[in-house]
Amino acid sequence: MQFEDIYSPISIDLNLVEKERIKICENLSTSYLQEIIGYFFKIPGKKLRPTLALLSAGIINNKLPDSTNHQLILFATGIELMHSASLIHDDVIDGDLFRRGQKTLSKIYGKKIAVLVGDVVYSLAFSTISNSLPNEFQKIIVELTEYMCASEVIQAEDKLPTHDVYLHIIKGKTALFMSVSCKIAAVLAGATKEQITSIEEYGLNLGMAYQIMDDCNDKDINAQLNITVEDAKLYGNRAIACLDSFEDSPYKISLINLANFILKLSHAKVSNM
Repeated sequence: MQFEDIYSPISIDLNLVEKERIKICENLSTSYLQEIIGYFFKIPGKKLRPTLALLSAGIINNKLPDSTNHQLILFATGIELMHSASLIHDDVIDGDLFRRGQKTLSKIYGKKIAVLVGDVVYSLAFSTISNSLPNEFQKIIVELTEYMCASEVIQAEDKLPTHDVYLHIIKGKTALFMSVSCKIAAVLAGATKEQITSIEEYGLNLGMAYQIMDDCNDKDINAQLNITVEDAKLYGNRAIACLDSFEDSPYKISLINLANFILKLSHAKVSNM
């Protein structure tokens, strides 16, 4: 199975997300900013978070009104920009020289420019999301950003975290983002409370599995943590179980396949999603 197979039910909407992203970045105030951000997006990622959002909406209702679907496309575009901004900043913090097979922005343009460009991409993300979501959801995004940053701070301060602290960190910096991506999209699609809870838990468990796999493949987990690939599989299976109450559909199959796909990925593939 290829990742492209998972895209199948949402391929048209994913293309719309990419077109929206290009349009937003082409409207930047200076050609120099367009050049730098264009370089970052020259080799695209897997668009995991937009994929989660679009599949989560589809599993609820795959015949949304045009106005709601446009709202969903803008939201998916916003979270992809938000994730991209976090990657730009991560590369500066970690001193990484390559991202998706090409030199990082900080390597090409310097750390100062990379940080500022990351800030610009964050601003584009928040602007896009605020234009697509009702006010109550914007608060969720702001809180999510706070949790993500706080978790990165804890990780930076605690080089040898305990088992529980490690799980707390990856929940805040990775899993909550995926959970929120699923939740808000499902709400936009008209999900019931029970459906929202299930898809939100799916995203959270998927995110935990994803980050554990990434850390295990990168050998970032020390032996004292007692965290292994088996823990990733446990979270992955929990994610799949969260989908039991949904009717069978191509969207459900893709969400199940996505969990299985992540559990089989090498580090190079995981880190580029």
